[in-house]
Amino acid sequence: MADSPVVDTPWTLTLDYNYPDMTTVDDDAAWSPARRAALAAQRQRVESIGADTDPATVENVLHAFALSGTELDRLIRAFGVVAAADGTEARQQVRAEAAPEMAAHTDWITLHPGLFARFRQLRERIAAGEVAATDEQQWFLEQQILKATVAGAGLDSSGQAELKELNQRLAELETAYSRLQVREAGEAALLVETAEELAGLSDSRIASAKAAAEAAGHSSGYLLSLTMPVQQPLLGSLENRETRWRLHTASVTRSSLKDEQGRTTRAIGAQIAVLRARKARLLGYENFLESVLPLRTAPSREAVESMLRKLASGAAERARAETEKVTEHLGFVPEPCDLTFGIEQVRKTLPAGAAGAEITVEEGLRRVFDAAHRTYGITVMERQDLPSYVPGARSFEVFDGAAGEPGTGLGLFLLDLYTRPTKSGGAWMNGFSVPSSLAGSKAVVTNNLNVAPPAEGQEPVLTKGEQKTLFHEFGHALHALLADAEFPQLSGTAVPRDNVEFPSQVNEVFQELYHNPTPPGAVPDDDALWGKGSSTAEHVAAVVIDLAWHTLSPQQAETAAEDPAGFEAQVLADWGLDLPLVPPRYHGGFFKHIFASAGYAAGYYSYLWAEVLAAHSSEWFREVLGDDVALASRGAHFRAELLARGNTRDPLESFRVALGTDPDPAHLLRSLGLG
Repeated sequence: MADSPVVDTPWTLTLDYNYPDMTTVDDDAAWSPARRAALAAQRQRVESIGADTDPATVENVLHAFALSGTELDRLIRAFGVVAAADGTEARQQVRAEAAPEMAAHTDWITLHPGLFARFRQLRERIAAGEVAATDEQQWFLEQQILKATVAGAGLDSSGQAELKELNQRLAELETAYSRLQVREAGEAALLVETAEELAGLSDSRIASAKAAAEAAGHSSGYLLSLTMPVQQPLLGSLENRETRWRLHTASVTRSSLKDEQGRTTRAIGAQIAVLRARKARLLGYENFLESVLPLRTAPSREAVESMLRKLASGAAERARAETEKVTEHLGFVPEPCDLTFGIEQVRKTLPAGAAGAEITVEEGLRRVFDAAHRTYGITVMERQDLPSYVPGARSFEVFDGAAGEPGTGLGLFLLDLYTRPTKSGGAWMNGFSVPSSLAGSKAVVTNNLNVAPPAEGQEPVLTKGEQKTLFHEFGHALHALLADAEFPQLSGTAVPRDNVEFPSQVNEVFQELYHNPTPPGAVPDDDALWGKGSSTAEHVAAVVIDLAWHTLSPQQAETAAEDPAGFEAQVLADWGLDLPLVPPRYHGGFFKHIFASAGYAAGYYSYLWAEVLAAHSSEWFREVLGDDVALASRGAHFRAELLARGNTRDPLESFRVALGTDPDPAHLLRSLGLG
């Protein structure tokens, strides 16, 4: 590695925990030469590993490979963090330029014959007892062999050439989808002229909307930005029906904007589905879902669809009953724009209707950090001395135990709460680095939400949904901060896609430390379940749309691409989810999870699959929520056997060791009133 090319980084300074000071990045153009130097450095190292004629060992194969892309990984992580949070036009251009390069590079490594041969040689030497390897090292080795096999390492040269071309084209389309979606979200924001049109919103929310309009260059009015899901949270409070209709229409009609090539996001998404179907068939699989299942925890398509059938039928039935009650309460036949409002109006009449009031951001953070301290023994302290990686982001240092004791620093937690025109929609966790004993690194992680920024002089607040999101995303952060791995590629959240949401969903249960908890094993009453039918139905509807696009043959995908909206409508009808007032959470025109990247492609079911694990674990934690000593004991065990483990062993095995049993779906069905 000493002879590797020198890789200059776009930043000139690093801070505590090797956190790059992004305020020193003056030129977005600096990313491209640094990336290309890092690509060259890793290529040189991989070539050396593949050409090595010494007997294969953990050091000259696994360690060398794991560290071969150190500079590239650091660059890509840093760029990904800032580009998602502040996707300026320059950064979007860099991303578009980098996507095919990175796709080609990933293919080159995954399909490298010499590297693949060295992995197999090491496996043989371990099996023969010639090389000692830990369980984690053997797991890492098997994961690399499996990834290469699934990715097409067995294809002949012409097949690999075709595969590389498909992957580069997919990278280009996914980037185009992402860019157009961000642009459309900004342009689709709703401008209203008077405060009266926002009746029902809090003074803080109205002030935020006025400030947003001013920031966007409007001389008057109030601007309502769109969140990712179709059902906009503000619909639950807006009393003006015309405003509700306009906001809902702006949300559900996303995908009408065209890019410079005349394509909508729906058209781009459909073309992505076609290419993924071709890729799967090239690799010898029936469809794209089948091609990714070997690297997931779900055993089969049948297992996934069996779970969905149970949820879909019960949720649809409950959603229809909720619609009838909303109609009765409102006194008129509602339209889709009225559903969320009607649900919230009925909720106010229920005994628990007052629950879910807004709280301040500071109180929300206090609860999140306090829950983590009581459960996992960590302390979170704000750092005012660290520069923000994007304007307005806050920095916190995380300690194991009490703050400030030598050697207890776990890493940094960076929080970017507020929406901005250049920010991706939704909420997510990202990071500059992950814990790794091999790389000598610790966690520097980010949480990103899209809360409306407060007007000047106003205290920022969080809705009930935003409070849940804060706990959820901090669950992802904990998964990274508490990781204990040798290899960075296995650390923290580097688990299969249908497992990654599990720890974050478990973290949501700790909201119950601050209001009336659900008793363990309790069957929620109808009041507690109010609104669950509609929310579950819209979620399952999005899942089946994802699966429908990714279980097609190439020919079927091409036919579906001729009328993407019609195809999705037929899918919903086939599943009994064509509910007039409950549109799917996402459709192909704004389904970032599955079309802006391959991350959740054929995997949006992961949230529900993970909910089975999370519902079971949440019940386990609920048993001790009233006893801080017992909570800390269970938290320490869960931390050591599951959160710290990441992907250093089979994540399902980690669940079994942590809870002492296999996951039981009955807990989820009961929590939704469906079991």
